[in-house]
Amino acid sequence: MNSDLPESEIQKIINDELAKIASDKLTKEYRDWKPGMRKRPLVMSYRLEDFEEEASGIPSRWNPGMNKRCGALGIKLGMMPIWDKWGERHPCTVLYLDSNVVIRNKTSDSKEGYDAVQIGAGERKVKNVTKPLMGHYAKWGVAEHPPYIVREFRVTSKEAMPAPGTQIHARHFVPGQNVDIAGITKGKGFQGGMKRHGFKGMPASHGTSLSHRAIGSTGMCQDPGRVFKGKKMPGRMGGVRVTKQNLRIVKIDRGRNLLYIRGAVPGNKGEFVEIRDAVKRPLFGTDKCEGGKDSAFPPLPTFAYEEGVDGSGMGGFEVMMPMQEQDPLEMREDEAA
Repeated sequence: MNSDLPESEIQKIINDELAKIASDKLTKEYRDWKPGMRKRPLVMSYRLEDFEEEASGIPSRWNPGMNKRCGALGIKLGMMPIWDKWGERHPCTVLYLDSNVVIRNKTSDSKEGYDAVQIGAGERKVKNVTKPLMGHYAKWGVAEHPPYIVREFRVTSKEAMPAPGTQIHARHFVPGQNVDIAGITKGKGFQGGMKRHGFKGMPASHGTSLSHRAIGSTGMCQDPGRVFKGKKMPGRMGGVRVTKQNLRIVKIDRGRNLLYIRGAVPGNKGEFVEIRDAVKRPLFGTDKCEGGKDSAFPPLPTFAYEEGVDGSGMGGFEVMMPMQEQDPLEMREDEAA
């Protein structure tokens, strides 16, 4: 090599380049890749701010794909209509947040190895709780009022972990945001193909007798001579865990801890459901969410509750989702033209 540098510096440069090549090769091996997964993360955006954020490294808004905060447990009370100021009717499911309290926090530094918040809701009689479970509740200071149900919510940072003993009220969520709700669907028992899968059934005439609701043919002849796996047939329907995504919060009753969710929620009345921020489209930082562009981040770790308002059991502290400024039923001149 034609250079005035000493031999030691030349060898150092060569070693650094070889180490860089080896590290680049290592990053392209996709050691964590599994069949069915993308080898490279798919990143797509139509906003210039996202590219500026990537270049600066400072997040300008909540990223639902990478950020998670604590959720809540609610009791399904039923459905009722809500009318907004424009007279539009919203069919809503009412959820009651019954005594949501943070029991403990799990961190990736501990023996659990992951970040999560453990939340208990409701209250169970002490005589109905097993002794091992009472020991766990006593360790974390909730043995006096043992919760009826306990669930964990994964979080991505310690900033999203409320302190143990913190009450989670309805104002933990933002009016207008979207949420994902998971619950156990209503069990329908053993049902036929028409109810279970929506089959149309057999003809109502033309010689059909005693088999109007039959599913019809289930396979072929000697070739292949069997019924394919996964064929839709009569069987047990319902009673499984289902998650409904992108359900919007129409109204929040701060005093009575009620959430008015637009649309249907899985489960029977009186059953607990899990409420989380929507993964696909939470609406934070948009005009549809309370606060508009200033609401780019949800309340972390939770909302700054007001004493005597949140969870007070009193009415009159209702917060509606943002409404559009123009009447949706009013005819516009540009549209009429």
